[in-house]
Amino acid sequence: MIQGIFCFQFVLNQSPSGEIEPEFKPVQIVLKNEDFTPNSYSGLIAENDIFAIFYQHTTGIYASKGGHSNYYTGRLKETPYQVISYYKQEADGTQYITISIFELDDEIAIFEDLIKDLTIRLDNSFETLLKANAAKQTSIILKINDKIKTDISFTIFQVERLANLDRLQKVALIFNTRERLTILKTLREKPISKSNMKDILEKIKPVFNIDILIEPFLELNLIRRDWIKGEKDRATGRMKFQGEYLFLVKDITLARVPNNTLLDHLKTSNPSLYENFEKKTIEFFSKYDPLLQTDEDLGRMSMLLLNPDIYDFLALMRKNYYPIAKIPKVFSEYANTQRILDWLRDIQVIANVKDGENREFVCLLTDIKPLIIFPEYLLPKIQKAYQSFDKKVQISHEIAKKALELLEVTYPEKIDL
Repeated sequence: MIQGIFCFQFVLNQSPSGEIEPEFKPVQIVLKNEDFTPNSYSGLIAENDIFAIFYQHTTGIYASKGGHSNYYTGRLKETPYQVISYYKQEADGTQYITISIFELDDEIAIFEDLIKDLTIRLDNSFETLLKANAAKQTSIILKINDKIKTDISFTIFQVERLANLDRLQKVALIFNTRERLTILKTLREKPISKSNMKDILEKIKPVFNIDILIEPFLELNLIRRDWIKGEKDRATGRMKFQGEYLFLVKDITLARVPNNTLLDHLKTSNPSLYENFEKKTIEFFSKYDPLLQTDEDLGRMSMLLLNPDIYDFLALMRKNYYPIAKIPKVFSEYANTQRILDWLRDIQVIANVKDGENREFVCLLTDIKPLIIFPEYLLPKIQKAYQSFDKKVQISHEIAKKALELLEVTYPEKIDL
């Protein structure tokens, strides 16, 4: 869970003796963790860690003038938290740093877009704040500081919403990151040890927590973990194939499906709109095959489900339709509603449909649902891997036996989403 967001201005104070005393001057500090206050937060983030993060941002920036900005993600050294940090240097050399603090087991990658939306708004506020400070416009300074606090508070609210994922959104997590998609693709070939899976993932992302990555798979009952007793290598005398293994017992994908709820509703409530909406639905799905979807397609659908505003909009539109000019304000005040609607039309999630009186309505053309299948295709692959002489492919009799047992046991299991 998010602990808080700190916004500082970095200043170089000069003492009467001429010594330079660097300071991170708070612009706004908004804390979610009630154990700390804006005046006492060293247990959340220590000054040494703030300097270390600042150094990460400014390494390679040699010019004292000119605008720069960048992001940093990492773990704190002195306290048990991780951060997403944003650094901004204005054209006059003024420097700001905004640090969002999360618990170690938080999946901060899914919050990055929300943090970036915040920093776009902060950039505008920093620019206005600099001008107001130069002109000594106290009322504007107070107003901008209040706006920064409001923006940070709203971002914390959005992060908390996204942190409470339902089961459908946990499916989206699998297709939202390259690491999890790699786990799924790897297990579609054969069981693999947890240590070997780590080796594969390290080539994609050097720093990761595999237990966090496989958590959605376990919660959705898509994989099983089991300890395999190894066997002695005749050539070396060492144990091989020993360790914790991951087994795929259900396969999954995201797919677009017709919005049958709305179709059923329109059939009786607005027959003329139903007729035109049905035509658009048939036209789309006559060309759509979920088995031909690319990783990019799956990533796009997962992004829709993991965006709090769009997710709420999809939930609303499953049962409702609205005139173009009267779409309810379900998007947050900072969202560009028209841009989102245009994008959803472009990717054919929503469609404009006319009724018999030539009135135009917005309808949800395609809903998004998970498709879960029993991975029967694994049976010949397991046999092939067991019979292989290639050490990179080969699995032991114990692994093959366990894989087949798990598939047999889990075959009748149903996963409700």
